[in-house]
Amino acid sequence: MFAYRPDTSKSDPCYFGIARDGVSLHLQSFKSERAGMTDVFLWVSDVDLLYNEFLVSGAVVQLPPTDQTWGTREVGIRDPDGNVLIFAMRPPGPNSL
Repeated sequence: MFAYRPDTSKSDPCYFGIARDGVSLHLQSFKSERAGMTDVFLWVSDVDLLYNEFLVSGAVVQLPPTDQTWGTREVGIRDPDGNVLIFAMRPPGPNSL
């Protein structure tokens, strides 16, 4: 969506936004000491479809599609900085999360 770099001749630090399927996420690399220390949790409509997309793209899968005991179905990947991104589907039913 956008990228802001104080020094346009360098790739970092950067504040940027990405979007997909109506969800936008803002990320930044201004605090390099925090790299690899972040977990993100995102709701998606189809974990298995996303998992297959991750496999094709060569993503590092941390957690293959898993039915959790708390009712969600989740998949997790690790980004190049070591951050973990968990994508989950809400359980079916009237009392879903």
